[in-house]
Amino acid sequence: MQLTELDHQGLIEKTRQDFAPFYNRLHWISPSDARRFDRERREVLDALSPRALFAFNRTKPYTRRLSPGCRLCGEGSWSCLFINNICNARCFYCPSEQQTVDEPGTNTLTFRHPEDYVDYLEYFGFTGASISGGEPFMTFEKTLSFAAAIKRHFQDRIYLWLYTNGILATPDRLAQLRDAGLDEIRFNIGAADFSLEHVQRAVSVIPHVTIEIPAVPERLDLLTRLIPEMRERGVDFLNLHQIRCTAFNHSRLASRGYTFVHGPFTGVAESELAALKLLQHTAEEGIDLGVNYCSLIYRHRFQARAFRHRWARHLKKDYEDITGTGMIRSISAAADPAVLQRIREVCANGQGDGGSFLEKKGRLFFSRALMDRVEGLGKDLRVSYHFTSIHPRVTYRNTFREIRLGSGEKVVLERAPMTPDIALSREEGAAFRALTGECEAFPDGLDALFRLFPGIGRTPETEERWETILQAERIRSGLLEYY
Repeated sequence: MQLTELDHQGLIEKTRQDFAPFYNRLHWISPSDARRFDRERREVLDALSPRALFAFNRTKPYTRRLSPGCRLCGEGSWSCLFINNICNARCFYCPSEQQTVDEPGTNTLTFRHPEDYVDYLEYFGFTGASISGGEPFMTFEKTLSFAAAIKRHFQDRIYLWLYTNGILATPDRLAQLRDAGLDEIRFNIGAADFSLEHVQRAVSVIPHVTIEIPAVPERLDLLTRLIPEMRERGVDFLNLHQIRCTAFNHSRLASRGYTFVHGPFTGVAESELAALKLLQHTAEEGIDLGVNYCSLIYRHRFQARAFRHRWARHLKKDYEDITGTGMIRSISAAADPAVLQRIREVCANGQGDGGSFLEKKGRLFFSRALMDRVEGLGKDLRVSYHFTSIHPRVTYRNTFREIRLGSGEKVVLERAPMTPDIALSREEGAAFRALTGECEAFPDGLDALFRLFPGIGRTPETEERWETILQAERIRSGLLEYY
C-alpha cells in the first residue's frame, strides 16, 4: 500500500530514510512547535476568510483572481515540459541541481522533437501547457521551437505559459515568444535579488505577466513593500510557493534555522506562514493583484490526482470507476443468480445510467452506478484500488498498455495495485454505499467517519481498511496538519 498523508508515522520513517544520513541535523517540527504554528496559521486564515477565496478543497487560498494557468493546473488539464534542466541562477531554495543539459521531458518521458510533444498533448487532451527549465532562455531556440509548435497546432485550444528568472529575457526574445503565441510568462524574481527590472520588460509584450516565487520568510517585509509596486508596474498575478526541502538543498535551508514539516513533500513551516501573511496584507489593503498560495499539499493532492485521472481513463475497465483522487476503483460481490438477473434487466431497460458489470469466477464486478439501481447488490462486498503511471517503455512490473502517438513515438501506461481486495462487512458496505453516492462528501478523517457510522465498530483492522478507503476516494480539505 502507498503511504498516505494520514499515515503520519509512516511518513516520518520514509522521510528519515530519504534524508539519511543528515535527517537528525534538521530541525523537525515538534508537537509544541506545531501548536504554535497552528495557532498563528489559524489567526491568519480567520483574518483572510472574509476577504479571500479558497479553491481546490481549500488547499489554495487566493485574493481577487487566479491565473488561467493555475486554474488549469488545479482542474487537472496541465502538462509541464522541462526543456533543459540547466539554470544560470543559484537560488538557495532551489530543490535540484540543474547543471546537466537534458532532452525536453515530462513525467519520465522525453521529446526530442516539438511535434512529439504536440502529439502527446493532443492524445491526452491537455488544455494547458507550460515550459520550465532550469532556465528556458538558456536554450532559447529550442524553447521557441516548442512554444511555436504548440500554439501553431492548438492555437486557442491550449493556454501556454513559461517560467523564467528573467535574466536572459531580452526585449527581442520576449517579442519572439509573443509572436509564437505565449499567453503568460512567470518570473522568479528571487533569482534577481527581487528586482522588478526583468519583469517590467514583459509587461505590455506578453498578455499575462506573473511573479512566481517561494515565500522566503526573511524577505517578508521586502515583499510586503513590493506588492503595490508589482501592481503599479502591470503585474497580473503573484504566485507564492512553499519552500520545499530536498536532499539537494537541505544544508542551505537548515543554516537559516527553518522548521521542517513531515508530509508527502517536506515543507518549511515559516514559508507557509509568510505566504499567508502576504495574502492577508494584500486583501486588507485592497490591492488589485491576484495573489495565491501554492502549498506543497495542494501540489501533492491535485497535481498527482490530475495525472492519475488522465492515465486512468485509458486503463479502467467498463465496470470500474475513477475516484476523486484519480484511483481506479473496482467493486465486486458474490454472484447471486437472482441479483445477476436483476442487473441484466436494469441494463436491458436502459436504467443502468452508464453502469456496467462482469461475471467472473463466481463474482460480480460492477460500476458504482448499479448499486443504487439493483436491490441486494452487495453481499460479500469487496473493493480494491489501482493507481496509474506513464513510462517511456514497458517495465513488466504491472499491467500495461502501449499507446502509439501520431508521430510514431510510443508511451506505456501502467496500473498497479494500491491495495488487495478490501472485504467490507454489511455495516461497512452500507457506509461505503452512502459515502460514494452522488454529492456526498467523505469525512476527512477516521474520527469523523466512526462518528457518522458507529455501527462499523472501531478496531485496528477497521481503521486500517477505512484509512485506505478515505485516502483513495476523496481529496482531503484544507492545508496540511503540522503534526
